[in-house]
Amino acid sequence: MSAIPTSAGHDTGDQSGADASDGEGWAGARAWPPGSGSGPFGGCAPRQQLMHTLHAEIIPRLLRSHRPPPVDLPCHVPSAIGEDGVEAFVRECIAGDPDAHERAFAAFRSDGHALPELYLQLLTPAARRLGALWNTDDCSFPEVTLGMFRLQSLLHALNDEFCAQPVHREPQHRILLAPVPGSHHTFGFYMLTQFFRRDGWSVCSAVEAETAALVSAARADWYDVVALSVSCTTELDALATLVHGVRCSSLNPRVGIMVGGPLGMDAEVRARLGAEAYSGDAPDALRAAHRLVRERDRPN
Repeated sequence: MSAIPTSAGHDTGDQSGADASDGEGWAGARAWPPGSGSGPFGGCAPRQQLMHTLHAEIIPRLLRSHRPPPVDLPCHVPSAIGEDGVEAFVRECIAGDPDAHERAFAAFRSDGHALPELYLQLLTPAARRLGALWNTDDCSFPEVTLGMFRLQSLLHALNDEFCAQPVHREPQHRILLAPVPGSHHTFGFYMLTQFFRRDGWSVCSAVEAETAALVSAARADWYDVVALSVSCTTELDALATLVHGVRCSSLNPRVGIMVGGPLGMDAEVRARLGAEAYSGDAPDALRAAHRLVRERDRPN
């Protein structure tokens, strides 16, 4: 506080009021006549007057002068993306205009939607909608192929931005991610790898690896979790074999095995596969993976 000017009267008890009239004092530090009772403290000591001025005048002014710049808040909170928005986006994904889907996606971003929200509320439902349109013969195979290609192209183009500021953790957890060998439904798998990288995980992803290659990978490197994606019932036998092989061969004897995808929510599927965790979407998978790590970090 040495930078705050003071007059000798405050140190010697001089109550002459000279510091109030010489122009060197600061606002609010007037000297009140002794014993007058007209000041804010009546007959209180000058040191108390100084402390009052410090807290009532000086500190508030310093705080105001060092106030951080205002934060630009969004003008509005965007509403959730509903079925109509997804349906319109799907039409753009299969349109003849090759850039229509990118313009539609950019419009959602301009409206204030964040990337994680767009991944879960727009891209994921759009992929499911394309599959439903194919099953009902409302979309041709070329249209569905084009739509899925454009959705995956968006994911790949956004990868660096989505994972630009990953969470930092010590130690860093490691996960091996793979769809069931032979599966061609890789859109959700690509999205899942980005969510785990964004969350700070070291991710090893294997898109087209065979069962033997995945078992060898689990044997060769340490992974906290192995996550396998299943999309249809015809893959269950292969997945059960893979789960058993990974568990028996893993370099980490306490590796957590997780199965992802809509089938993972079925009780019969769970009983058949015998994994430790199941997840339906990317946030659910992250929660399940962290739970597996916590359980294995506990002392026996």
